[in-house]
Amino acid sequence: MILYKDHLIQLDYDPAEDLLRTSLQTVRPYDAAEVRSTFISIIACVKDYNITRLLLDFTSNTYDLSESEYKTTMAQLTVGLLQTSLRKVARLTTPDNTREYKIASMLGNIKDAVPVPVQVQMFDNRDEAMRWLLHK
Repeated sequence: MILYKDHLIQLDYDPAEDLLRTSLQTVRPYDAAEVRSTFISIIACVKDYNITRLLLDFTSNTYDLSESEYKTTMAQLTVGLLQTSLRKVARLTTPDNTREYKIASMLGNIKDAVPVPVQVQMFDNRDEAMRWLLHK
């Protein structure tokens, strides 16, 4: 069921699996303000529906944020999700190795600085991500 949809993102919820799937609406560059806006929508849905599993698919974003933009947006998402029922997050990676290195590094820094009670894994493949998310 679609919980939220706008010109940036669609959030589909499967109540049987307690899984929220994110998907950007078009393949194009999304700037930091748009990414933050999508994170606010994700956080709101996770809180409102007590969602425990989240699939982040931002592979359609062709824009590479600056390091400070990554830090700000990832911190916003992390802090927003800390006080929720969320337990597992799977993120689909992009083919951009430089971008993925930045994201993995910043995620590691966040985990070192703040106890994050959520399991987070990166995946190249949607099927593998889904298997991991749904494994109890």
